[in-house]
Amino acid sequence: MENKKTGSGSTALYNIEPIGIGTKSVESFTSYLMRTAYEHNITLGNLFNKLIIPQLKKGYLTRSSLYGGNRLYEGAKTINGFLENSYDLVKVMETLTGRNDLVNLTLFNLKEFIPVRNLLKESLSWCPKCISKWKRTREVLHYPLIWHIQPVTVCIEHKCLLESECSACNKKVDILRRESITGFCSNCFAPLDNSQLSEISDVELELQKFFLKNIEDLMTLNKLEILNGNYTCGLADSLSSIKENSFSGNLTRFSKFLNVPKTTLRYWINGVNKPPLESLLTICFKLNIKILDLLFEYDSLGVRIFQINDSLATNTKKIIRKPMDYSIVESKLVEILTNEVPISMSKSAEIVGHDRRVLYRNFNEYCKQISQRYSDFIKEKSSQRIDLLKTEINIAFNTLLTDGVYPSRRKMEQVINKSGLLKERVLQDYWKTLLTKNGFEE
Repeated sequence: MENKKTGSGSTALYNIEPIGIGTKSVESFTSYLMRTAYEHNITLGNLFNKLIIPQLKKGYLTRSSLYGGNRLYEGAKTINGFLENSYDLVKVMETLTGRNDLVNLTLFNLKEFIPVRNLLKESLSWCPKCISKWKRTREVLHYPLIWHIQPVTVCIEHKCLLESECSACNKKVDILRRESITGFCSNCFAPLDNSQLSEISDVELELQKFFLKNIEDLMTLNKLEILNGNYTCGLADSLSSIKENSFSGNLTRFSKFLNVPKTTLRYWINGVNKPPLESLLTICFKLNIKILDLLFEYDSLGVRIFQINDSLATNTKKIIRKPMDYSIVESKLVEILTNEVPISMSKSAEIVGHDRRVLYRNFNEYCKQISQRYSDFIKEKSSQRIDLLKTEINIAFNTLLTDGVYPSRRKMEQVINKSGLLKERVLQDYWKTLLTKNGFEE
């Protein structure tokens, strides 16, 4: 997929086309900001400081750009939402690029229906297989908006959990940083398609399929009808109708069925506040209804769900914690320590069948050894990767010199076929060393 750029003297930035507008895979606005910076061969920090922040005319951001500070970046998760900072940024970017559709890269159209609480993730999550596929097929690397939504934890296409920590440095990846590049860790600049994949259970996969289908329905609502007021949220009436028709007006039974406190449910029914998105999705999953019906079609909702099985509605079976057999757990941990390929403590906890915190509490030394072994393994893999890439850089450098072409960053990345490669600090320093050795001034 090629970026469309239009040369225009009236705009400060290229008119770069967003990815997937109007589809379930629409690109996030933070991803678009990163791509815009990269296409102009500047850092995201410079894009903000030189062009965006002066247009925003907000004193605290101006001071931050002049004297340093991370306030904008620390609050970056809300940029993909519908708060004032998101809307202001969208309008500035539309002015700078000459586009009029960037609001579709946020959740702005859901402002009246979904509360902001627990809506967006604090840090980045991604599917390594998606990023790997886009690299292989030479598509533009980007982060879909749906990856930022908190209840979404799975890539349905590849049936794997979305990753949330870089496999090279074991750190979470911030939504935005001054030198962020799509497809690379913002801490160590390692590629994110090298992450260790985590499998999911069939039960979790089915739940996530339901969640994603309903979130996609929300994200692709007819925007014009929303603006014209044709969608009127009737959530409180829907919940009240369900309580009356399916639980005989019994709030206690309804709250037990949903597994939410009775007071919380009463507030929802009375319209005092709105359930977070994950709670709405869970309600829909348990009642086997669509989220659009729960939000907007409350008049007929009660009739259609009236047949809820009474035994299901009163089912309050408690979760029984699995007792720990200390000798078996210890033997499993010892076995993990002797594995040829080290694994993380998170994966170890899955294999053992007990929570990681419980294992650390009861088998602290084993856990620390497993964690340290895995950390050393990752560092060694990272070191091997760097050595391999340095070899590729050296070959590309000499190839360009032989062809009489200046080995610029862009040319080097084109030859190696890895965009953003020389943004990684250690590799950038190696490239600069080669330039100096060959008499070039970078």
